Amino acid sequence: MYRSGEPDPEFFERLWRATYRRAKRPVEGVLVTEDAAASLAQEIFENLLDRFKSRPSDAEFSAEALEAAHDHSRHNVSTGRREQEDPQLWHDPEDTRYERNLDLDRLKKKEKGGFSDREWNDLDPILRPFGFHLLLRKGLGNQDAEDVYLETFAELARERAKDGKAPIEAIVVFEEVIPLFSKMVQFRAIDWRRRQGALKNQPNTQSSFEDLTEREEGAMQFEDESADPGRDLGSLSFDEIYRQCGEILTECQWHLIFTVYVAQSATLGELCEDPEILGKLGLQTSHSVSKKRRILNEALEEALAKLQKCLLS
Repeated sequence: MYRSGEPDPEFFERLWRATYRRAKRPVEGVLVTEDAAASLAQEIFENLLDRFKSRPSDAEFSAEALEAAHDHSRHNVSTGRREQEDPQLWHDPEDTRYERNLDLDRLKKKEKGGFSDREWNDLDPILRPFGFHLLLRKGLGNQDAEDVYLETFAELARERAKDGKAPIEAIVVFEEVIPLFSKMVQFRAIDWRRRQGALKNQPNTQSSFEDLTEREEGAMQFEDESADPGRDLGSLSFDEIYRQCGEILTECQWHLIFTVYVAQSATLGELCEDPEILGKLGLQTSHSVSKKRRILNEALEEALAKLQKCLLS
């Protein structure tokens, strides 16, 4: 079997069973047929035995076999579903976390405007229970959880600067979207708590004057914004910014800036449901949540970039 080193039949028997199980269930919710899993496990073993000229360590051989089973099984499932045009192919019938698989190829379909296939409309009801369960368990209130959830949902379709790929494009079978999204939500929740902690240590961010000045311990004072005429741009008031840059932005952009960052009278999620705002951005209420979030974020980013350029010029 090997040019050097004696094979351990017991080790290879255990590893073959583990490789078979991984090929049969590469991801939670996927269940490959026994024949297909056994055939793949045999193919993996034959390829590895041919590749290694001398016996590797048990750990190295095990890692190679299990990784190959995970990768090849997922790709085989993906190929089978695409060829048979059946997203449910090899889906575990005992998986009751959601009603049915969505068509991953349609979710990954990218056009000039991004990911806009109607399949995205059905993704929100699947991911929302998982996202909210994690966020509420992390201590976020309902409204904060809604904001973080929608931000994370939009991020699934947001291209990364490093490779131009969105997270949704990284998965091979639909069942992987739940662990991927859960991981993203957890990172978002950690970031939210970090930012909330930072805000508590800044002046003018507590809930009320009474809270700041009449607490029994650690009463705080408001910052005198006129005390330092040379303060940085980040401390300029909205009125000062508007006086300097009034002609730079459109009426719609000023409205968005004021609503989101100054008055904080509406969340991004609420703006995505505002027909008047959607109309000004060239959107329709029937568009997917991800598309509305993306266009809204782009409008805000463009407005902020214009303000920065104006204030620094």
